[in-house]
Amino acid sequence: MSSQTFWNDYPAVQAAINRRLSGEATRNYLGAFQQAMHGRRFGRGLFINCGNGWVEREFIERGIVASAVGVDGSEEMLAQARTAGAGLPLRYERFDINNPSFPDARYDLIVNYAAANSVLAIDRLMRLLCRSLTADGFILSYDYVGPHRHQYTYGAWEAVVRVNESLPTETRAELHYPHLPMMLAGDRAEAAHSELVLSTYDRYFTRDVFRSAGGALAYPLLTFNEAMREAPAPVRDAALETVLTADTNFLTDHPHSGLFAYWYGRAKSEVLEDAPLLDIWTEIERLREDAALAGDGTYYPSTLLQRLMFDRRGTGAEA
Repeated sequence: MSSQTFWNDYPAVQAAINRRLSGEATRNYLGAFQQAMHGRRFGRGLFINCGNGWVEREFIERGIVASAVGVDGSEEMLAQARTAGAGLPLRYERFDINNPSFPDARYDLIVNYAAANSVLAIDRLMRLLCRSLTADGFILSYDYVGPHRHQYTYGAWEAVVRVNESLPTETRAELHYPHLPMMLAGDRAEAAHSELVLSTYDRYFTRDVFRSAGGALAYPLLTFNEAMREAPAPVRDAALETVLTADTNFLTDHPHSGLFAYWYGRAKSEVLEDAPLLDIWTEIERLREDAALAGDGTYYPSTLLQRLMFDRRGTGAEA
């Protein structure tokens, strides 16, 4: 397990996620997609914000794509990807996803793995991807689609706190509501428009399959919870079961609350011919980004919790 523990580092959590995405504890999103495609081998794939290349290497090794192009804004990450992928039919190019200019090429499969949630000009990106997908191609996504910049709703955060208090003391998380100014001072693009990922995607692509991985409660309770990681196995396992049960129940009661999801579809190429509509979407995006750039980088009103916990005190507070 990594020194910084994420919610899906626990085998029990990964099994629960797999069941939500594929119906089977041992089949992840990629296995579900491969099964849905009846083992189809795509010719050429495009992987956006590919990082060190582990995602496309898995696609190559599993025979899902014959060759792939990975794009990323970090030369350091691309160097790692080139080294790790040496000998495989992979090519890497440096592109800033927030100022994309993809090569004039067409792809049979486009993969968005945890990339679109950190794109500022998300309409521009989705439009470029739509133009880049072949007529019989697919776009596959596994991404964070929760509240922007992790600004959880009052109801979800209240449930997180309540479940945390029900856990054994030695497994409880140190809960801190995400401080928006600190997030802006770090990576301005991180989850900036995560709430727009699906609606913008739907402009340009069909949504043939959509499965929520949940996480509204489990993600904030388990990610970076080192007390949970260090707890004795029997205590930890029981606590994990409590968290996962609560997370499942919350997702059932609030179907749109999931923080992560897997989905895929095809290009709606006809929308690219509607110039007036495209102009409207372009202008809306331009005005939104210009306003944020001219201001403090925020896009949306503060949540009630952000105002209650920070605006009056000026500093963070434990939940």
